[in-house]
Amino acid sequence: MPDRFNRFWLFAALAFISVAGVPSPARAEQMSTVSSEYQDRASELLEILKGSEQEELFFADSFLRAVPLIQFRGLLVQLNKQYGEPVSLSRIIPTNDHDGTVEITYEKATLAMKMVLDSKAPHPVIGLLITGANMNDDSIEKITEEVRILPGIAGFQIADLSGDSPLSVTELNSDKQLAIGSTFKLYVLAELSRSIKAGERRWSDVVPLNRKSLPSGVLQDWPDGTPLTLQSLATMMISISDNSATDILIDVLGREKVEEMLRIIGHSQPDKIAPMLTTLEMFALKMPTNNDLRERYVAASESEQKNILKTQRDRLGIKSVSIANFANDPVHIDTIEWFASPADISNLLDHILKANDPVVLDILKINSIVPPGDALRWSYIGGKGGSEPGVISFAFLTKSKSGKTYAVSGSWNNSETPVDNGKFTLMINRLLNLLAAR
Repeated sequence: MPDRFNRFWLFAALAFISVAGVPSPARAEQMSTVSSEYQDRASELLEILKGSEQEELFFADSFLRAVPLIQFRGLLVQLNKQYGEPVSLSRIIPTNDHDGTVEITYEKATLAMKMVLDSKAPHPVIGLLITGANMNDDSIEKITEEVRILPGIAGFQIADLSGDSPLSVTELNSDKQLAIGSTFKLYVLAELSRSIKAGERRWSDVVPLNRKSLPSGVLQDWPDGTPLTLQSLATMMISISDNSATDILIDVLGREKVEEMLRIIGHSQPDKIAPMLTTLEMFALKMPTNNDLRERYVAASESEQKNILKTQRDRLGIKSVSIANFANDPVHIDTIEWFASPADISNLLDHILKANDPVVLDILKINSIVPPGDALRWSYIGGKGGSEPGVISFAFLTKSKSGKTYAVSGSWNNSETPVDNGKFTLMINRLLNLLAAR
């Protein structure tokens, strides 16, 4: 899927739609690991946000060319309207001497901002991205009502995984089958892990790059035949949502085996997601040139659908697809997709947890989706998500510092208009923040 929320760094821009939640402000952390230049710029950032009008000394020329001063100050006005006045610098989470996250306490929330400095003196700021906003008066009940009134249909579930089976903590539309985009790749990962534990394969097994799909990912641009281990493919499939890696793994494992995993895990409506489409098949079936084929496919039985996928490979190949078809509006998300309810995703995450495959758990945490400040709240957090116009979905496996393990999953669909990815990302991460504090 063309996942739009996957973590990417945006230089020379403020991305106010990329809000994803931050930890509550307590007290400023010890700054001994923060370089003096980063500490200075963080303090100056607070004054910039307060309206010191020293932006031309603070930002690099490249930043101000991308975000003109009048635009930047207009964004500050928007922040003040939404969160009140900036009050204090609450925490710095350094990545290195010139990169990290700065948390600023506002009257109504704490905002996390990823800030990158030029490595050359005088170290002006070359990148600034808002990655989180933790509201002071937040609650799970408040978020539930916000999700309830989203246009289209949305649902989520928080489930305690400490027992033999998932136990719902709170939920909304948890039994509703929703399009989940690339979150379905967790089912592929679960089957791969099973086959390796059963001795059918090894993580070190090498297969050639013999299938390519559209982005997201990078393998579509790599040379044909490039040797790749199953562990490399799984890592790319989850951490950067590589579609080509996914399709290779489905081919290696067998479509039927992945579908069987749905039933092993306990998907409530496996016929809703089977046949398990590859990403390329999904793209191709949505192409305008395949309108007739799609209509036949949607009307067919599961066995007939599998026959269509087998006999129409030329029309479902890489030459028949274009990423431009997915640029703006939802495209057949009610019929050509991967579907699961939030409760189904909780069962999936519970299965992954109890399988206790260290390779899988390591892969999940490479890109946990949440910003660094959020991740510090948990002993473990791993995640996967998916998105396309009209669809956004998340699945998180978490372990709290008190020892409790939770599944947090949610999806939002709207077949009429694109969903607001940033808004839903914020809602889910607010849930994670509140849950971690329990």
